[in-house]
Amino acid sequence: MEYHTGDTLEMELVGLSSDGRAVGRSAEGMTVFVRGGVPGQTVVARLTGVKKRMAEAELVEVRQRAKEERPAPCPHAGSCGGCPWQILPHAVQLEWKRRIVQDSLQRIGRLHLPEERILPVLSAGEEKQWGYRNKMEFAFAANGEGRTLLGLRERSSRRVTEVTHCLLQSPRTMAVLDELRRLCEKYRLHAAAAPQKERRQRHGAFSRSVRQNDILRFAVIREPLAGGCLVELITQPSPQEAGNIRSMGRELLDGPCGVTGFVHSIRRSESDVAYGEETAFTLGEAQLRETLRLQGRDVTFRLDHNSFFQVNSRAAELLYNAAADLASSLFGSPEKGIWGENCWDIYCGAGGLALTMAPHFRHVFGLEAVAPAVDLARKNAGAAGGETTFRFEAGDAANLEQRFSRMGTPDLLVTDPPRAGMDEHTVKAILRHRPPRMVLVSCNPATLARDLALLAPAYHIRAVQPVDLFPQTPHVETLAALESGAGA
Repeated sequence: MEYHTGDTLEMELVGLSSDGRAVGRSAEGMTVFVRGGVPGQTVVARLTGVKKRMAEAELVEVRQRAKEERPAPCPHAGSCGGCPWQILPHAVQLEWKRRIVQDSLQRIGRLHLPEERILPVLSAGEEKQWGYRNKMEFAFAANGEGRTLLGLRERSSRRVTEVTHCLLQSPRTMAVLDELRRLCEKYRLHAAAAPQKERRQRHGAFSRSVRQNDILRFAVIREPLAGGCLVELITQPSPQEAGNIRSMGRELLDGPCGVTGFVHSIRRSESDVAYGEETAFTLGEAQLRETLRLQGRDVTFRLDHNSFFQVNSRAAELLYNAAADLASSLFGSPEKGIWGENCWDIYCGAGGLALTMAPHFRHVFGLEAVAPAVDLARKNAGAAGGETTFRFEAGDAANLEQRFSRMGTPDLLVTDPPRAGMDEHTVKAILRHRPPRMVLVSCNPATLARDLALLAPAYHIRAVQPVDLFPQTPHVETLAALESGAGA
């Protein structure tokens, strides 16, 4: 049978892909990746893309639930696409995440590691599976009648669900979101028009000419455990509305929600990314602090509105300390004390891994492409104290070869690249100079498997440690410990 985009079919979901989509098969054996389903369900799915031997689909209806399935506790579960796994018990989520990592290594990386090298998933505990996010990106959009909505994207869609009781957030974040809706209405600010391509596809949808106050793109709310609440409003360029946005910010700071800082950012690109390309102005305290317990000491990180930082602070402690434990095992050293002279942290961000490893090395070097993050890393290292000397540079990891040529080879190299994984030039430089020990951190099992496969001819993969940074979702963070020597 020949299938086409838009066709619906009923199937049993039997597995998961590396990106967390459920996997089923058509009656003819075609593999179908279904966003929003979980293994064990029998579903009706609508095809959104068809290739020769596989298809992509969105969930339409669940005909039969999985045996482990439970009622979703979130009132937005039927529409919001944020937490598709809240219907699974905590222990089942952890087991599936381990299987996602294992399957990715085998199918994508062709790496068949002994079972004991893929460790059980580390978790902050079942009692910390809700209310864990210190940052959330909310989107603005116009509904069919033109009313501006503020909330989270629906599953497999750019449509927005107005979220009022997100269980991953604190009550304060929900109160701030409600106050933002009120203020946008008060100052008559509306969602920016959809991208031109999308507008052309909406033949029967609400249409109107674009007005000068159709500018709202995203609202980003940061609320670290250490205190404070920073609100970033991301809009299209809007000099005519600058006064109204400034007034909104002042009302938030003076209001009852406990907002401590407000940032207005500009984004010109139509791409659907909650990142400001330019800061228009800030009010109040534009930086926040978060404190993590790392290697037996409290380490405080300064963060600004554009800083990358793990969204789950308690699980971030698990992640960074687990990275140190894996590094310790590579040195055959006790947990405390000096392991070596030099540690490099590539894609270092604000310095999370660098500061975790610092007590065990005399010198730590960090490389990061985003210059403001490098400045924060320097400040964070200075505030942490200790006898380790730090050096942070702004630069592209693709130019790692230059650092090897200038500085030699470190005793330990740690990397935490973006979701796309390490740049090919970075991998080539590593293979050429072969640091004796590496700890890789990845938020994408597929690109981790690819990078490990490239490194495997020169490195033994000693251990793989999944970490549950994102409960209620299929996302999993993974650590890998590597030691120089041919073969995995």
